[in-house]
Amino acid sequence: MKVSDLSIDAHSALPVYAQLRDQIIQAIGRGALRPNVQLPTVREIAIHLQINPNTVNRAYMELEREGVLITARGRGTFVGTGARRMEPEARRARLRDVARRSLAEAAAAGFDARELLRAITSVARKEK
Repeated sequence: MKVSDLSIDAHSALPVYAQLRDQIIQAIGRGALRPNVQLPTVREIAIHLQINPNTVNRAYMELEREGVLITARGRGTFVGTGARRMEPEARRARLRDVARRSLAEAAAAGFDARELLRAITSVARKEK
């Protein structure tokens, strides 16, 4: 992933750190980021997006706490290998959080839950 692959939507209901976090998760899901790949530095992203480095750091810290990223002091931040798997209840809680954020963002954009579900179903069919 290059720093130029990241962007911020100033009109989004999602906080900037959450947008970054979601973009990294999506890149991993698409296979654009693979295990052990190094991510851009906090400073590089902050400069590119013209945001506070603490915002980038928050996104990285959340992903590290979830086991998605690994930070090697003095070496950088890398995509995790998946060795740290979440417990089933933690996975369900994580999915509920994703659903809540998606519903909130959809509602902020004027969509209801049914429209969101149809869009998710449509996207999932096309991804197969």
